[in-house]
Amino acid sequence: MLNVIPFKQLLNELKISYKALIIGVIGGYIGTLIGLPLPWLLGALGLNLCVAFTNFKIEFSTKLLNPVFLMVGIILGGTLNVSLLYKIHLWIFSSIAMVVCTVVSTILAGYYFIKVCKFDKFIATLAALPGAFVPIAAALLEYGKKENHKQVLIPQATRVIFIVSFVPILFISKLGFSDIAGYNYENIYDFRYFLEIFFLIIICYLFSILLKKFNIPSPILVGAMALSGLFYTFEIINSRFPDTVINIAFIFLGTALGSRLNGLKLNELFFYVFHGIIVCSILIVVAMVTAYFLQYLGFDFIPTFLSFAPGGIHEMVVISVAYNIDPIFVSYHHFLRILIIVAFLPFLLKKFGNYSIKKTKIK
Repeated sequence: MLNVIPFKQLLNELKISYKALIIGVIGGYIGTLIGLPLPWLLGALGLNLCVAFTNFKIEFSTKLLNPVFLMVGIILGGTLNVSLLYKIHLWIFSSIAMVVCTVVSTILAGYYFIKVCKFDKFIATLAALPGAFVPIAAALLEYGKKENHKQVLIPQATRVIFIVSFVPILFISKLGFSDIAGYNYENIYDFRYFLEIFFLIIICYLFSILLKKFNIPSPILVGAMALSGLFYTFEIINSRFPDTVINIAFIFLGTALGSRLNGLKLNELFFYVFHGIIVCSILIVVAMVTAYFLQYLGFDFIPTFLSFAPGGIHEMVVISVAYNIDPIFVSYHHFLRILIIVAFLPFLLKKFGNYSIKKTKIK
């Protein structure tokens, strides 16, 4: 069963992890200053990665990950709303195309990592998955070997940074400059708000316990994402976490990831980034080809490409708002890709005996 950390133990785990978390906060803030995509996550990861090249010892307790996964799952589910119910029937062909695109992208990128980078099949597949950075990282933290983290995290982080940086340049060249502002929900912080948030946290946690019994990987993140997405889509719940809470969750996750890269060498970093960029180019081409052919089924190229380019879901939605593209169309397809990858992860983990789900370190 997924245990709740007692408050006293929680304070002890924070005491163990406070150095890494302070570095994560600083890194996240720097990320916002330089315009990094997913700044609080990748900034925290990046600065902890920089510390990995020094003799300064940092540690992050894995016992802090469960509440972080719960919050991140609810955050991902919150990208959906009731508008999806009135439009999803119009996107049957693009939904099928997303399944095909995800499979083809994974095969091509995975083949590259296996043949060129000499990754083993499990790590190559995780590094190749076109999206779902957070679920992939969650699975890796639970089941992967520490020495393999760099082979997955650095190419995946490169994918997010490269694609989220590339897409605005493409849009500006094609459609002109548009001010890209935040895409946030406005909450009313009354009694109902806190009641809904409390209920959502409890029900998602209980659902994750059920998934754990069926050996679903990352049950807290997967359960929270699926159930909260259902509640938000049917407007059973409308309250969402404020930006501050989202940023804190991403700091914890980015710190957890970055602190696992201790011992990374500079030549290894350049190696993984270089090949990560090549794989990003492959993923972008697949997305463009898919968007091109979907034009013949009545879909516009630019919105479709934005929906199929495997960058961060929040960043892609922000770009869609800036250019008056339906954000539900964009968020739905990115969320669908995450669901496809999450559904695939149990089969991947069961196939490779060295990464059995029975070896989970998350209690």
